[in-house]
Formats: sequence, C-alpha cells, structure tokens
Amino acid sequence: MAIAEWSVRGGVVSNGNPYDMSYATFATFREGLIVDYREYWNPQVFLNALAGANF
Repeated sequence: MAIAEWSVRGGVVSNGNPYDMSYATFATFREGLIVDYREYWNPQVFLNALAGANF
C-alpha cells in the first residue's frame, strides 16, 4: 500500500476564484498492479472555486 498526501494551488480562469485543495490518496498494489485506489478531498473547496464560473 502507498499513501500520499498532496495539494494543488491555483485559480479558476473563468471566474478568478482561488483553488487550494489538499488530497489524501491510498493505493493498494498486488503483483505490481493497482488493485484499489481511494482519494479523499473536500467537495466544498471545489464548489467554492467554481462558484460563478461560466463554461
């Protein structure tokens, strides 16, 4: 099993809102292949970043 904590910081081009997200990723391997992958993040951060965006 591999566990990683990582983050992304940037901005949404269409509305100028900041995007600052932290992630926790869990990957389980068997015979060199990923057999399970889980990623946790905060959906509220995502929704706040996209608020008012035009696509």
